[in-house]
Amino acid sequence: MVEEAQATKAPTARFIERFSRWYTPAAMAFALLVIVAPPLLVGGDWQTWIYRGLAVLLIACPCALVISTPAAVASALAGGARRGLLIKGGAALETLGRVKTVAFDKTGTLTEGRPRVVDVVALDGTVDETLSKAAAVERGSSHPLGLAIVEEAQSRMLTVPNAFGGTATPGKGVTARLMSGFVTVGSPRQAVEKGLLSPEATGRVAELEGAGNTVVAVSEGARLLGLVALRDTLRPDAAAGLERLRKLGLRTVMLTGDNARAAAAIAAELGVEHRAELLPAAKLEAIADHRQDGPIAMVGDGVNDAPALAAASVGVAMGGGTDVALETADAALLKDRVGGVAELVVLSRATLSNIWSNVTLALGLKGAFLVATLFGFTPLWMAILADTGATVLVTANALRLLRFKMS
Repeated sequence: MVEEAQATKAPTARFIERFSRWYTPAAMAFALLVIVAPPLLVGGDWQTWIYRGLAVLLIACPCALVISTPAAVASALAGGARRGLLIKGGAALETLGRVKTVAFDKTGTLTEGRPRVVDVVALDGTVDETLSKAAAVERGSSHPLGLAIVEEAQSRMLTVPNAFGGTATPGKGVTARLMSGFVTVGSPRQAVEKGLLSPEATGRVAELEGAGNTVVAVSEGARLLGLVALRDTLRPDAAAGLERLRKLGLRTVMLTGDNARAAAAIAAELGVEHRAELLPAAKLEAIADHRQDGPIAMVGDGVNDAPALAAASVGVAMGGGTDVALETADAALLKDRVGGVAELVVLSRATLSNIWSNVTLALGLKGAFLVATLFGFTPLWMAILADTGATVLVTANALRLLRFKMS
């Protein structure tokens, strides 16, 4: 990441480099003009104007200007890394300070990503049969809900049958073959599509989801065996982290594939806008919609979040997330704190302010000494001091970002 950060230049740095391509030859031409024009046009003393021309050349040297942005960016990247904020380069760092909206995934981002089974409702058979068959289908799964179902079955000391040939339908569920038949563990939406939800089952799903739970339906063939309700725990700093972003003037929104009722319950608790039941393609559309209002940051942790992380103006991954999310994102929160997003924005805004103060300082000093030199008030040693001093001042100002307070 350090190598990538060094190779990825900030937009301001690229602009200053383009500016320097014109500025440097122009400064040399101006210094030459200062040397030859007065003696040739008005009979000035050659020694005096050669001396002043050299002083102009020293003062006009763009060292401080060119170093103003990379010094600030390098200090900000190092200061952020000390606090567990990894940023993959100057471009991402600058973009973070300009975002208007921050979108969050729910599971593993606003929540801890470790759901647990809170209820099992048997509709055809026993509770143990429903849970053990669900665990058989989910055994070997890396999905947080599947892991929670398997863990609950093990904690109840249930005998989990063998399952074969598991196949997943993205955003809907998993089906595997057991000795008794094909068993599916999926969303209530999938059960509705198959015509498996009775009025009683529909009522129980609404009741469980209304309490903020995620519900999965367990079916075998044309039989709905039962329902499993799971609940994830909010991260301790989720509410405070979102509130801080709002105080920074940013819009916050939760984009989740979870059911609408559970998403609404979590959103109400956090005081955040939300869009629910989104497949990865729908998340991309949501990012595109919000991007019309200005730059947007996407915060996620899972494989399903990777397309949205890539499509956003800047993607932020939770450090404990999947490898795909970390590889796709432009920044990572190593401490898995929602409040880290606000710290990224604050650091970025401070860096942008530091860059422009550096540019102003460099150009201001050079302008003042340039005028003084043309009127003969600046000796050569002072021109050398002005050039070197401006570089030192710009660097020292940038180094303040190493100790920048995120609060």
